[in-house]
Amino acid sequence: MEKRLLLAVLLISAVMVITNLLFPPPPPVEESAGEPTDSVAAVSTPAAPAVAAPVITAPEDTVAADTVVVTSGLYRYAFSTRGASLVRAELPEYPSYTRPGESVQLAPEDADEFLSLRLVVGSDTIDLSRVVFTPNLASITLAEGGEPQTLRFSYADPSGFGVNLSYTFQPDRYLIRVRGEVIGLAGRPATLVTAMGPGLAPHEARDHHSERELAVVLRSDGDVERLRMANLQGSVPLPGPMTWVGLKDKYFVVAQIAGDEHPFTQGTATRLRDVSHFFVEGEDTIAASLPRAEVIAALPVSADGVVEYDLYAGPQDFQQLAAAGYELEDVTQYAYAWLEPVIRPFAALILIILDFLHDTLDLAYGWVLVIFGVFLRILLWPLNAKAFRAQLKNMAVTPLMQEIREKYKDDPQKQQEALMRLYKEHGFNPLAGCLPMLLPWPVLITLFFVFQNTIAFRGAGFLWLPDLSLRDPLYVLPLFLVASMFAMQWVTTQMSGVEQNPQMKMMMYVLPIMMGIFFYSMPAGLNLYYATTNVAGLPQQLMIARERRRAQEEMKAQKGSPRPAPMPSGSKGRKKRQARG
Repeated sequence: MEKRLLLAVLLISAVMVITNLLFPPPPPVEESAGEPTDSVAAVSTPAAPAVAAPVITAPEDTVAADTVVVTSGLYRYAFSTRGASLVRAELPEYPSYTRPGESVQLAPEDADEFLSLRLVVGSDTIDLSRVVFTPNLASITLAEGGEPQTLRFSYADPSGFGVNLSYTFQPDRYLIRVRGEVIGLAGRPATLVTAMGPGLAPHEARDHHSERELAVVLRSDGDVERLRMANLQGSVPLPGPMTWVGLKDKYFVVAQIAGDEHPFTQGTATRLRDVSHFFVEGEDTIAASLPRAEVIAALPVSADGVVEYDLYAGPQDFQQLAAAGYELEDVTQYAYAWLEPVIRPFAALILIILDFLHDTLDLAYGWVLVIFGVFLRILLWPLNAKAFRAQLKNMAVTPLMQEIREKYKDDPQKQQEALMRLYKEHGFNPLAGCLPMLLPWPVLITLFFVFQNTIAFRGAGFLWLPDLSLRDPLYVLPLFLVASMFAMQWVTTQMSGVEQNPQMKMMMYVLPIMMGIFFYSMPAGLNLYYATTNVAGLPQQLMIARERRRAQEEMKAQKGSPRPAPMPSGSKGRKKRQARG
């Protein structure tokens, strides 16, 4: 059984390490000089009319633009009157690792266009980012538990053409309801085109490896696609119709949600030139290259000139994304693509439990992980006890099995039939003693991926740990993990009365060290959870070891003292006796 457990540990650990080695992020591909970086025509089908000169002309650029700030406890959104679009999205609850003392900012500073809008009417393209709108309010502050509020922008051309844009905010949601009204279309078809900008601003620590998660995400025909920016080559058409489309990094996302009834009809993702970013660690400055991509999505305007969609600009929080609807929570990837269908249900359940404990008990996530680890051990206590009883039963049957194998060693068929009868009579199940012990591993593997991508642990401190999503800066937890695993191995092998072979002795020392090497760079939260389960499992492990020792002593007492084997008779016996004499 110990060999099987060791094999399971090795295989699971190998999957974690080898997969990262086999599927590293590919090197960034620079955009050639001739590749398009900003084009409305890119989202048009071949049958669409050519894009003509903008209706709104340059004099509009001379008008000064103001900024309207919308503030709640969750966000601080800033909208420019030029273009009536979101230009800054600050999240006060999440500290920035690239700008100490500041909050996460989603809008890139060097982005000329971030969620900028254009209107394609017939053969004309109206660049709304050049239009100065008139707001109905100078600022908005939403109180916790208060009612939603709406910010309206309006523009009217002397010719009768006009555009009204309204944004409705909720104090407890990162979701913004967007409604546009186009006046003066005269029955002509129109399409609203959004240029989402070149990705998100950098705000993570180097150990978060957020640059690997920069991607274009979309939902089309019920399937979620993630196009990593580092893998994009030139311009890639996005498969329509799209329920939602967005840009994400490891922990945050900006997405437009049109729904299934009136989805985005088409779009493109264009690889842009990479930008340099610098991580500062102590006295060292480490340069990194961040890939960028421009995403353009087209949404048809209805016959009465109305267009509606939702805008999400915030964290990849499971509850917030799920509340947005249309399975937006699938933006977060909890495992490799081939493993995600298995991991995602476990991840969703674990996140629900952890959030419930956090919200109900009002405890820090560090204590939540400790409680969860102890709770899991208590939940598995009966299964472990059942596994132990099965092991004792198997130990009692083992001598009978050896007798059958010896008796029918020359007749495999009769040997198998006799063994099956023995299994049935004694209720022998070789897997009963091992399967319950392997049940915690799916939880551990799921938590491995959950800690890699769940924003709940980002910035969550605990005791000396500044962030549960990063490694322990003092390496206390990995060392404690090794010690707790060694204690469990020692209790199992030294106090159970079972004779140790060299392999068991080696496992007692090698397995804890090997797991310590794997876990030393893992998030501190994962180390905390696993070390907690080890400590919480020691009392039962001690009880099992004592009971196993008593069972071993009873089996030896029943057998009595071993008798010397009878000496063979005949010349062979005499020769052996002479040899001994």
